[in-house]
Amino acid sequence: MYLFFMESSRIEDGTRLGTGPAEPRDVATLALKVTGDPLDPDTASSFIKPGELVHAVEITPLNRSELVLYNQLLAHAWNDIAPGKIYSVAKARLRGTHESNDRLHDAFDRLMGAFAKIKYRDPATGLAKTVRISLLGPNAEEEGDQGRFHYTLDPMLLKVLQTSRTWARLRSEILYLLRSKYSIRLYEAIEQRINMRRQHESFTIDGLRELLGVPKDKLTRFADLNGQCLKPAIAEVNQLTDYEVAAALKKRGRRVETITLTWLKKCPEERVAAARERAQSRIGRVARRKATIETIT
Repeated sequence: MYLFFMESSRIEDGTRLGTGPAEPRDVATLALKVTGDPLDPDTASSFIKPGELVHAVEITPLNRSELVLYNQLLAHAWNDIAPGKIYSVAKARLRGTHESNDRLHDAFDRLMGAFAKIKYRDPATGLAKTVRISLLGPNAEEEGDQGRFHYTLDPMLLKVLQTSRTWARLRSEILYLLRSKYSIRLYEAIEQRINMRRQHESFTIDGLRELLGVPKDKLTRFADLNGQCLKPAIAEVNQLTDYEVAAALKKRGRRVETITLTWLKKCPEERVAAARERAQSRIGRVARRKATIETIT
């Protein structure tokens, strides 16, 4: 059982340290490479998502399919990413998260119109800045099932990435299995933090909403945010990944002040169980996960 919620004014550092080699943290994010084929959910592949994008605040909220599509486009471009470059990918390679070309077309439209806020420190001045970027630059879509999608990335995004030193290495297999946008956002955040010495972080309610990409007009009561977003996201991440995530609520009276997330790498037996779950059919997975949630008091 990995999911728990508790009320607490403090939480101790975890004692189960991660095992296995960790990537060096003091390197440029752009120096890291995609491994395998990130557009194929059946291969052991991984790709890089810069920390600045992991923590981007969605001015235009994306749904799960749109978030996966953006990750696919970023991963496909990553190893050759450069200012002014045009990337090209067969639409059929992207259709795994969309049932038809029409839906893929609509998702391209949404990404083209989507904006996000990114925080970074300008190396020239040392000042912290918030930049607003388009998720995609100019692009062109060929018609037909066998057509290609040609796209560019926002020049301001590439400028930010030149100084990036923080990232998440995401496993494509897990990205495609997670069925909730909130689960994906949580998984990205944990992957970015998993090899850090600190194994917990506290968030205000607004900060947690930004981390998970919750639209401003959705789940406005904490009870709804907790029950429909946070708990299910933690349960799905715990079920399918090699990590154990938990949340602790700090209250003043009846009001929740902060939510502290903790994360640990699972022991070998737990990682085997997660791999077994990933290999199983999706049929019954939700029921097994709900059984985990319903045992929480």
